[in-house]
Amino acid sequence: MNNLAQKPDDAEFQIIKDLSLLELPEYIDKPEYVRRKSAGYGLMAIGWVLWMWLFLPVLTLLFWWFEGTVVYTQVVEQTQPMTSISVLKLMVCIGIFISALFIWASYNWVRFHGEDRRQSPENIDDEGLARSFNIQPHEIVQMRQSKNITLHYSEKGQLEDYQINA
Repeated sequence: MNNLAQKPDDAEFQIIKDLSLLELPEYIDKPEYVRRKSAGYGLMAIGWVLWMWLFLPVLTLLFWWFEGTVVYTQVVEQTQPMTSISVLKLMVCIGIFISALFIWASYNWVRFHGEDRRQSPENIDDEGLARSFNIQPHEIVQMRQSKNITLHYSEKGQLEDYQINA
């Protein structure tokens, strides 16, 4: 299982430029091998629905308020509308959007400040790591001590073989 390609210590690293020599498994280049894509797309769709459900009514109300005076003057008073946009109304709309984002950010800061839900993985010994890669523990020690390793994976992403390059 171990193909050692020993070179002198003063040999320089070789950069592989031909991609066919890298022996990359197919699941890296083909997104159809990625699992649970429908769950990701579903979460994205739910997020967009929630976004529209929360903010589109507010945006619609702001647009109606902003242009409501134009409609009122044209329909009820039957006068010509103002040609310029009211700067005060524009500033109020911008202020409402800034306030909404500030409130949302403040809520998230208060709720999640100082909390880190991410957990680091537990430490694993050489035997456990060797079992996960289906190799011997002494090979893990060799890999750790080497500076350059070429790994060969199967189509399913399992480690098939490796080369330690000096």
